[in-house]
Amino acid sequence: MSWVKINHFHWHVVDSQSFPIVVPGFEEISQKGAYSSSKIYTPDDVEDIVQYAAARGIDVMVEIDTPGHTSVISRSHPEHIACPESTPWSRFAGEPPAGQLRLATPSTVNFTANLIGAVSSMFPSKLFHTGGDEINTNCYDQDEQTQMDLNSQGKTFEQALDAFTQATHSVLVEEGKTPVVWEEMALEHQVQLRNNTIVLVWISSQHVGAVAQKGFKIIHAASDFFYLDCGAGGWIGDNIDGDSSCGVYKTWQRAYSFNPVAGLESDQEDLILGGQQLLWAEQSGPSNLDSIAWPRSASSAELFWSGPGGDVKTALPRLHETGFRFVQRGVNAIPLQPEWCALRPNACDAGA
Repeated sequence: MSWVKINHFHWHVVDSQSFPIVVPGFEEISQKGAYSSSKIYTPDDVEDIVQYAAARGIDVMVEIDTPGHTSVISRSHPEHIACPESTPWSRFAGEPPAGQLRLATPSTVNFTANLIGAVSSMFPSKLFHTGGDEINTNCYDQDEQTQMDLNSQGKTFEQALDAFTQATHSVLVEEGKTPVVWEEMALEHQVQLRNNTIVLVWISSQHVGAVAQKGFKIIHAASDFFYLDCGAGGWIGDNIDGDSSCGVYKTWQRAYSFNPVAGLESDQEDLILGGQQLLWAEQSGPSNLDSIAWPRSASSAELFWSGPGGDVKTALPRLHETGFRFVQRGVNAIPLQPEWCALRPNACDAGA
């Protein structure tokens, strides 16, 4: 990352299936919620990663996704999770297993705020991502405890989500940190986000304008340009025609063609903080990480440093050089063209 001046690492460290980070005061979550005792990140591991990144000019922004994508917490705290591992999972969650934090339950709100605060103290970054994506309302509609809490408090679901968000974000603000959320929190829910909240637009690049209209600062992460795991086919086991959730493979040329300020008014352009190339782990691991990320990610790094309007013809030789340099340094970056083409700039263009 540092070789191409990518200076932030967004670490989505927990999800529905596993809670591998050992959080002081909440050790029971990883003890019962990690895949195994060997697949965890201890506080010392976290410190090593943060320091390793910092030495290379990279800030680590951790994400504890809430209230969705939290099923695994039911293994240690079943009282805090609605519809844990309910089936069929597709009715209750964006991915298996189902389960979401009981955001209307006061004890769950307190538990989550304290957990966020504990994780926050492990990371020096001023940015902390609290998630907010793919909240499944059917899960809460079917959860008796949530319905009882909503009725007793005289709140709607959206009011409960707002109160939950205020509680978790207040902890971050008290520690001098800036909350970061996924786009649904700004566009789909009635949540009063603080003015300095940063929004990651991921569902579609077409949603950037709507977020900008609300005045929030934006990080581009749109799946139609910047998702690295697109095009690998579906990972749902029983669907023979399954496709990637984000469609076809996103080439480096597509990422490089992106205009970060397209459709924005001139006074909104300062809202754009930068962009990310995102890689989820359903079908990636140490065996294919390098080839998925490199050298494609270098193209968006240049885009967000140099601005839009670059020419793919002039960028390609630089990207070839970057890829060859990565391979020389032990990174398994993929070829972008046959070597014959790489040695003869523009000779393999369609019009050459």
